[in-house]
Amino acid sequence: MFLASVGAQVIGIEQIVGAFLAGLAVNDVLGHSPTREKVEFVGIVLFIPCFFVNMGLLINIQAFLQTLSSVGLTVAIVLGLLGSKFIAALLAKLLYGYSRNELFTMWSLSLPQVAATLAATLVAYETLSPNGERLVGENVLNSVIVLMMVTSILGPLITSRVASSLRLPPVNFEFDQLSMWWESQTCNLAERSQQAFTILVPLYNPRTQRHLIELAALLARHESGQIIPLAIARAHVHMDAPQLNQSLSASEQLLAKATAIGQEFEVAIYPKIRIDDDVALGISRASREQNANLVVMGWSRTSGLRARLFGNVIDSIFWSSHCPVAVTRFLESPTSIQRILVPVENLNQSNLRSIQFAKVLAIANEAQITLLHVCNRYVSTEQIHDFEIQLAAATSQDNQPLTLRIKTIADDDVAKVILKEAVAFDLVVLHAIRQRTAVGLAISDITTQVINELSSSMVLIAEPCS
Repeated sequence: MFLASVGAQVIGIEQIVGAFLAGLAVNDVLGHSPTREKVEFVGIVLFIPCFFVNMGLLINIQAFLQTLSSVGLTVAIVLGLLGSKFIAALLAKLLYGYSRNELFTMWSLSLPQVAATLAATLVAYETLSPNGERLVGENVLNSVIVLMMVTSILGPLITSRVASSLRLPPVNFEFDQLSMWWESQTCNLAERSQQAFTILVPLYNPRTQRHLIELAALLARHESGQIIPLAIARAHVHMDAPQLNQSLSASEQLLAKATAIGQEFEVAIYPKIRIDDDVALGISRASREQNANLVVMGWSRTSGLRARLFGNVIDSIFWSSHCPVAVTRFLESPTSIQRILVPVENLNQSNLRSIQFAKVLAIANEAQITLLHVCNRYVSTEQIHDFEIQLAAATSQDNQPLTLRIKTIADDDVAKVILKEAVAFDLVVLHAIRQRTAVGLAISDITTQVINELSSSMVLIAEPCS
């Protein structure tokens, strides 16, 4: 990127244009790889703040105040942008038959003007014409800064008001099996139904493996499936190395104990040992080879510089696994779980699959499930009631002894509400779309805060990235 900026300066164009071209090239090469997350992280915490600091240093306070005192140009620029964006959204509404709420949602989402607008204005401000004058004056630059402030504040405010009123299409929740829910829409369910529901359980820590096998056994028994405990032995150059023999011996002991636990629940269990150079890739490759439907693994906190920079084993499995991954942290046996909390953001397939996962545990233990929906304070009572009706209809279970209730709380701090409610529950089931991030397992700000501060048992269901 630096070379592209310097090259742009050498050939006589603005450095920021070269940086944008470099960004386009980098985006095309990186795609959705783990490296992309690192590049975005560096940009967010370093380059973008530096850009805005540099922009702020260029502001002439006296000229800025003069611009505000003569508001004609500023008002014209702001109203021109608001009006043009609204016309574009209105044309889309008329063309595709969108509703009034969808119209204002499109409009508000397109309002914020920050990076590209400021960059273009900055280039014009710093470029001199042949007679030595700037292409745009300080009044235009200051008006654009006002535009940035107005749109970046107004857009999210309007979105928070109108987007919450959007209605999602009805969700079909006719299947009551995890194997049905987690199949791809493109696969042949008739063919896949002939294969037993397979749960892969990587084993490493003897102190937590019983809880992992117990959870897998409860799921496998409900699905009439099988468990594959997996132990990874670190590969060596020489296959007769003493270190490898010791690792294989320790793996056999782990698998023998796992087999004994699985037999207590009377489920089919087939232990596997794999020799691999990389633990995370070994787990992902084994799950693909065994055509696993689910990977159940224990929680490990991010620690050490290497883990923070490059991610830990969980991050790598999240990125590479072909099937859903359930990361667990149990403070007690899964068989003793009686009260389950499932935060539900909206009615989509991903959230409903997490509810179905909780239902399997609840049916096995005759436990109670509470679906917690945290909405913002601007949502009306009627909208909350409609959402609860839709959620109840989507999660209804036939011929199953299950106690399920829905609780809605209006609050702006979602994580705080979840943590407060979780105190009264034995298990919290969270959901996230798998993403590889630059600071470990940071699926989102809310999920990260809940995971770090949660004092009860937890299951994080992570599904493959779309």
